Amino acid sequence: MWALKLAAIDLQSLAQAYAQGRGLIWLDSSSRSLRFDRYSYLCIDPVESIPAVAKIGDLRRVLSSYSAGQIDHGPPFQGGLVGFFDYEFAELGPRNAMQPCSQGGAHCHFRLYDTIVAVDHYANQTWIISSGFEQGSSKPCKRTAQARINAVRLDIRDAQNSSTPVTNLTWRTEISKTNYLKTVQEIKEFIRAGDIYQTNFAQAFTADLPQHTDPFHIYLSIRRSNPAPFSAYSTFGERSIASTSPERLIAVNAQGLAEARPIKGTIARSDNPAEDQQLRDTLLKSEKDRAENIMIVDLLRNDISRVCKPHSVRVQDLCVLESYAGLHQLTSSVQGHLEDGKDAFDLLSAVFPGGSITGVPKRRSMEIIHQLERRPRRAFCGSFGYFGFDGAADFNIMIRTIQFQGGRARLDVGSGITWLSDPAEEYSETLLKAQKILDGTRETSLNDFAT
Repeated sequence: MWALKLAAIDLQSLAQAYAQGRGLIWLDSSSRSLRFDRYSYLCIDPVESIPAVAKIGDLRRVLSSYSAGQIDHGPPFQGGLVGFFDYEFAELGPRNAMQPCSQGGAHCHFRLYDTIVAVDHYANQTWIISSGFEQGSSKPCKRTAQARINAVRLDIRDAQNSSTPVTNLTWRTEISKTNYLKTVQEIKEFIRAGDIYQTNFAQAFTADLPQHTDPFHIYLSIRRSNPAPFSAYSTFGERSIASTSPERLIAVNAQGLAEARPIKGTIARSDNPAEDQQLRDTLLKSEKDRAENIMIVDLLRNDISRVCKPHSVRVQDLCVLESYAGLHQLTSSVQGHLEDGKDAFDLLSAVFPGGSITGVPKRRSMEIIHQLERRPRRAFCGSFGYFGFDGAADFNIMIRTIQFQGGRARLDVGSGITWLSDPAEEYSETLLKAQKILDGTRETSLNDFAT
């Protein structure tokens, strides 16, 4: 593996230059306010596209066939498999047996990249990294790597900061407020009957795309209106994904330290500092939100324990308040050390899909979600991220995510329903979560959905 280190660059301008025809995936830490925002990555010119029907073991076999070195003191990600799993990749299958669901087509989309532009936002440095893999060969090639690095250096020199057209979309909701409230009551009846303790129910907003709309331009708009640490953009065939997610599903480093970081508990922010502090205090003291968060923490402790060393799993953070565009949320962290012989693929299999977007218990919650939402979630509540050559991995949960396909855009937003939930407040929470995403694209007012 070879690299060139430069001063910080305008990553958006370079991403725009690569947005068409280079197989771009942008792993974008755009909020610049939290400790998870240090690195962003542009992945270009994939060496290999993995068949979309691949199972988790197939991904492991592909990655293990490549032998790449590691640059000491370099960025955490220096190449590997990058892509996403749809929520349905594991839907209703046997526990810990991640298998594709036939409904709606393939649900696993990955490519192998060896050419990476990594920007260290803290140190104001840019790394251009390549192993020089060529199609059909899994051995590094110095000459090829250096040629790719030099080509990217010239691209950086020539990249121009072009204006981004604003796309105004008219959004529609797929469920009336009345039916949403009725569905929340149905979920509370499942809770009363002892089926579940909590489940995550979502509603969808959809919009028709004007002719010749470029989803990449919409992504640039929503990353401004809703900056987030685990954002991602890419196009896979007819599908484009624009995710501005604040939530990490899992991360694991090359030494086997694993983490899941669920979010549960939401309240609006205020531009008035005194009011905003009151809102923060209200969320921190909320019995309902803390109970909801702690239930998911317990679920994740159990999930992670299946692949971690005994007694290594611990709750690092519990109900810590984090602030994002337009809202405050409660976040917890569960950490552990992977057992010998276990890897990032095992960890993702154990945790996916994340408990914060399913419920407790997970399997029964997923069955209820399938019954009540009456549509596949696809990328929503799936996970976008990477498996690195060195064994590290980092995946988000695709909330705050727009999916594009067939001339339509779709945004799903959900909330966790517990026995203490008030249906009207849960509906308002979904609008709050949608607010900043729709602000970047909408002609429609959220007031249109409030009654």
